[in-house]
Order: sequence, then C-alpha cells, then structure tokens
Amino acid sequence: MSAHLRMVRDGADAQQTARRPVEQPLLGATVHYVGAATEAFTDVEVEDLIAHRRRFGPRPHTAGPDGDALIETLDEIGLSGRGGGHFPVAAKWRAVRRTRGEAVVVANGAEGEPLSRKDAALLELRPHLVLDGLACAAEALGATDAVIWLHDGADSSRASIERALAERYSAGLVEPSMRVETGPDRYLSGESSAVVRALSGGPALPQLQRVPTACRGVDGRPTLVQNVETLARVATAARPHITGMPSTLLTVIAPGHRVVVEVDPRTRLDEAIGSVLGRTPIHAVLLGGYGGSWAAWSDVADVAVNEKDLRLRGLSLGAGIVLPLHADDCGITKSAEIIDYLAASSARQCGPCVFGLRAVADLMIDLADGSSRRRDLPRMRRFLAEIAGRGACSHPDGGVRMVSSAITTFADDVQAHLKGRCRHAGPDRGRHRHG
Repeated sequence: MSAHLRMVRDGADAQQTARRPVEQPLLGATVHYVGAATEAFTDVEVEDLIAHRRRFGPRPHTAGPDGDALIETLDEIGLSGRGGGHFPVAAKWRAVRRTRGEAVVVANGAEGEPLSRKDAALLELRPHLVLDGLACAAEALGATDAVIWLHDGADSSRASIERALAERYSAGLVEPSMRVETGPDRYLSGESSAVVRALSGGPALPQLQRVPTACRGVDGRPTLVQNVETLARVATAARPHITGMPSTLLTVIAPGHRVVVEVDPRTRLDEAIGSVLGRTPIHAVLLGGYGGSWAAWSDVADVAVNEKDLRLRGLSLGAGIVLPLHADDCGITKSAEIIDYLAASSARQCGPCVFGLRAVADLMIDLADGSSRRRDLPRMRRFLAEIAGRGACSHPDGGVRMVSSAITTFADDVQAHLKGRCRHAGPDRGRHRHG
C-alpha cells in the first residue's frame, strides 16, 4: 500500500470526527451522455479511492449491532429502492435477516431500460460509493456472497468497478469479498427475479416467484437485490456526518442526449426539467420509463420530484426516467414505438407477454399510422384489461400502464388519429416494428 493510501485509511477517522454534519450529493454535478455509447461527462471527475475517502470518509463497519443501527437509520429516512419498485429498503433487509442461511447480496447495475443512464453514471464516476453500500449491506446481513450484476457490453461500467475493486484490495480494506457477474444485454435481464435465476445457473429471464427473493433467492439462499443507486444511498446513510433526506438521480431525455441530474425531494418537476431543457415548451411527460405513465404537463409541472408526492397523483418515478414530450412531438406515435419495443422484448414465457403485448402494439402502430378503425379502440381497451395482472412477471403490466396512460393523456390525439390525421408537426410516422 502507498504511504498516501495508508495515511488516508488510518487518518480519516480522526478527520471525520471534526466534521460538522452536512448534506452530501452523490454526483455533485450534471452528467451528459451523448449518442448510444459515447459519454461526455461535463465538469465531472472520476473519483478514485483517495478522492472518494477525502469526500466521504472511511466506510463505517456495519456488522452486528452496527448493522442494527444502520437498518434503523434506513427506516428513519424512508429510503426506498431506486430500481423502479420503491419498496422500503429496511423492510427488505429485515426479511433477509429473518431467514436462516448464508445470505447473498447483489448490486444490480444492469440498466435494461434503454433511456436510463443514472446507474452507469454512478458506476463509472462514483464506483467506490456503490461498493461501500454493497459492503455495508453484506456486513449488516452477514452475507457470504456479494455480487455486482451488469449487462454484457457495459464495458465502461465494468472497467470502472474492476479498477475500484483492485484499488480497495491494494489498500488492504477489511471488507467482504465482492465480484462482478454479467448477463445478456436484454431489457428484462436486469429484473430482480431474472438476476436471481441467472446467478443460480439458469437463464436471465424473469420467473414467477411464490416466495420472496429475500427468503429464497440465489441457490435457495436468502438474497438481497438492490439497485446500485440504492446502495450508494446506503453508503451515505451509514455515515453519521452526512444528514438530510435522500436525493434522487434522474435521467432526463433531451434532444440528442441524456442528462443525469440529482435533485432533492423538494425540487419541482418543472425545475428539474428546466435545468436541462431551459424554456423549451413541452406538453406531456413520461415518468418512470418505458413501463411508466404519461401525464399532461399542466397536471404535473408543480409536483415535487419524490415518490410520496407523485403517488398521491397516481404516478411513480420508477427507475428515475423523465421523458418530456416537446410541442411538435406526437404522444401516440411515441407510445406506439415504445410498446412495439416492449412487445419485441418479451420473455416469451406466457400468453399475455407473447400474444397480448404484440396485439396491443399492432393496434397502437395502426393508430399512429392513421389506419385504425373505430372499433379498434374498444378492442385495445379490452386487450389491456385482459393482460393486466395476468403475466408470469411484471413486464406486461408495464406495457399496459404506459398504453393506458397514453390513450387517456392524449385523448384528443387519439380522436385525430382515428380520423387519419395528426395534430403535431413532428417527423414522418411510418411503421417501425421491432419484429
């Protein structure tokens, strides 16, 4: 170990005791992603172990009673999962603890959602914060296996995490052993039951779970699967000098790029989007990504960007994705593209997923093209009702939610498309099927 690292490791505890409690952001900057694979980080430095420990201090140990205290803290601050489900973290950890057997903890960084980049930003820029959270969870739950789960092709994220693991090993940090595992780059292979199935030696596909993963997960062992942002929040919550309610990372979709921004729970949606788009006029927004919900901009512009306030309006942040719809863009056309993608991404394990989503996608494409007949709208509503809640996993429900919200939010556009015209001046709307 270098003399510098030894100084940081041995002296950080004394330095931290003198610090006053502060609110500490995860990224501390806005991150821009341009194109499909090219990252353009604007004024953001990648934190190595030394820089990480200077900013956050050493990772607190969380075994035994310290683990009890951490779980109480997670309960007090109301931390919920940031992978999309927003289930209370403390409740999930307690369920794992109650189950006998050697636990497994998984940091899920496989962003199957095509629009999202917040997890990649954390993994590539703040890898040690994610690893701190994973180590804290493993210690608190007595886990003997700690895994970072990524998609094949997430080369930048994997390289960053592996560099960080090597730094921690070289620094001689005392913590649980952690390893990287990857799965196929598909929409559904980051779903928690698909992760558990793959790590148990099966295909990376969702499965119907009658017993919670917390009780029976990887190889039948109690398993905690947490999104990497959730674990980064755990890492800050474990440090007593960091106070304040957990902020939220959002991926805001802008023309030609995606922007990851960090907002506190009091930030209004119009403020969050305005920080990226300025005064660009928009008329609707998709919250939560491809399996999320559309809402008219006038109905939600003033809502605070936190799960509690959004749920009061029947909405959710999901995986933290915000897709603003510009004035010239057609919500029906965009929704048709999304449901077509979701139908093509089917796990092909049940009828609602294989046949139901495809039938809805075909009807939506016809509606977008202006080739629908009047009777097609009642048919679509009937299909949506038949699919809801009947899939082997939650994938069909996400598609139902998105399309149902689209035909309500864009009711005037639906009527216009049924008459063969579009009210918006966007690009040509030919058929774009994924097959």
